[in-house]
Amino acid sequence: MTTLIGGEMLSWSDLDGSHGPAPASGDALRSLLSQPFGRTLVAGPHAPELLDALPPEQLTVLVRGDADVPAVSRPGVTVLCGSLEKLAAAPAYDTVVAFDGLDRLLSAEAQPHSWDETLEMLLAVLEPGGRLLLGMENLFGVHRLVALPPAPADADWVVPDDRDPQRPAGHARLLERLTRRGLSVERDYAAYPSLTSPSVLLSREILADPSVAGALEAAVATAVEARTDTLADPVRLATGALRNGLATELAPAWIVIAGPGDTTIPTPDAVISSREATNLPRGRTLEDHLLAAAQRRDLPRMRTLLTAWQSGPAAGVRAGQIVVSEPAALTAPASAALTDLASAALADPAPAALTALAPPGEPLTALRAFAATVIAGGFAHLWPIPADEAELTAVLAGMTGRELEPAEVPPAGAPVAHAVGDLLADRARLTRELAEAKAKHEWYESMLLRREAELKRVRQMNALLSATIPGKAATTLVGGLRAGKRAVRSVVRRTRDN
Repeated sequence: MTTLIGGEMLSWSDLDGSHGPAPASGDALRSLLSQPFGRTLVAGPHAPELLDALPPEQLTVLVRGDADVPAVSRPGVTVLCGSLEKLAAAPAYDTVVAFDGLDRLLSAEAQPHSWDETLEMLLAVLEPGGRLLLGMENLFGVHRLVALPPAPADADWVVPDDRDPQRPAGHARLLERLTRRGLSVERDYAAYPSLTSPSVLLSREILADPSVAGALEAAVATAVEARTDTLADPVRLATGALRNGLATELAPAWIVIAGPGDTTIPTPDAVISSREATNLPRGRTLEDHLLAAAQRRDLPRMRTLLTAWQSGPAAGVRAGQIVVSEPAALTAPASAALTDLASAALADPAPAALTALAPPGEPLTALRAFAATVIAGGFAHLWPIPADEAELTAVLAGMTGRELEPAEVPPAGAPVAHAVGDLLADRARLTRELAEAKAKHEWYESMLLRREAELKRVRQMNALLSATIPGKAATTLVGGLRAGKRAVRSVVRRTRDN
């Protein structure tokens, strides 16, 4: 059943992605809808597959574009088309789901409302003691810090105002704003890589556990890997935020589950790629250990870790997707622990010390990826010789006992995206190398000119000396000596023949 409530936008769709961001979607969000919610309102653009996780007979969907009505219509589902302020302000729902946030609930013709006013409209239809599942974009998240200036979309007639004093500025203020309205935050998540399609949801509880930092870092790195050109590498920024306790503050978005506070409905500590994250491997990533060794110029540690990596079944997995278990590998003194790690890797075909979080590929490709990380991150000072990715890969392979020429290293694939900061760093490096090559060329050229001048001077001197009387005498003497030498050779030859 479809009802037009007023403020509907004709010939408009928030679901097809042609007028702005795609709708809220993904299996990570779907996993949060597996519990019974009673009468439920889904407000704003949500992918149709998310609606399939909810009982249709208790589901109401609010969309503002009439073109989206067919996509969300289901047998038994009530569809309301129009603007949020036209919705009857009467408590009618046990649960309100707004994963897409509050920015796309009002039509273009509606009078602009502040964030607080829009939230009040949404809470007005929530039964006392009901639950709110709300998403909110972080306007100072990793995704915005690295993004190039985007082209305005059709839906950008009103842009999120980070100077609006009524919009919660940061994660803590968002929670405080909901608490002030009588809601108790049951669970909140840092969402990566975006509000509309998060694949990693991390709660404050799991982020506070340093023992699983490696697995979380690997998950975040996979989630934020750039697909388009950026100002800087989002992986380095996001994983750096995670290591420094800022994963929540710099997350691209937050997902909050708020209710009356006395519910016993379980919620996962984390969701990674549509699965609840349980029994995560404990430890830091192998890449973290390797870069720490490079930073400290610890060649023995670097060599042992590389050998353990490249001699085991995880050789083809990138170092950032491998967790090194702390208890057996790195809690003992450094030299003994690393020796045990290498021995375990060589003796056991599936060592417990190294846990791969991704399927293996070509070992040299994984090694080259680490070489690229070393160069881009400024850790190549451990190897003082200037080297590109292929040369450094050959050096790293040599540290594991494998003789390799740079020409044998597989070429890097075509980059999917470029980071402007890395391109500027590459330009500075190439400018420096060009200046050094130019200086060397100028030195060689000056040396060649100087030697040519000296050779010309010697020839002129020889010509001058040859024109003098002593010079002519010397020339005659040399000629006579040569003629005598030829005569002696002729006599010797005839004597031998006889």
